[in-house]
Amino acid sequence: MSRLYALLAGLLAALAALHMATTWRLTSATAFTKVWFFGTGIAMAQAAALNLLHRRYGAGATGLRWVTRASNAATLGIASVAGWVTGASPGELALMLGLLAALLLLSFTRGSVAAGAPV
Repeated sequence: MSRLYALLAGLLAALAALHMATTWRLTSATAFTKVWFFGTGIAMAQAAALNLLHRRYGAGATGLRWVTRASNAATLGIASVAGWVTGASPGELALMLGLLAALLLLSFTRGSVAAGAPV
């Protein structure tokens, strides 16, 4: 479980990097939209970092554990609304929401967190 948790957090980090990198390819978007899009990538990267920290130190860090769970829940909720509002394809929604839902569930699983486990 711990390896799966690390893999999913890494995938979210990669998706965040891709999200930020593609901001500059949005040719028809306004400056406001580009800033918002890039900011979303930063939020995803922070959620990924929290999950990696939770995986590494969460067994003894109650505060980190709850902040990570709250971040995962908020990110899942916002991504759900954003996908619906922006008209994301079913495949895009399945990928993003599946990844975020899995991270949320794993953040509640004791087997995903191993104090002293390599990140």
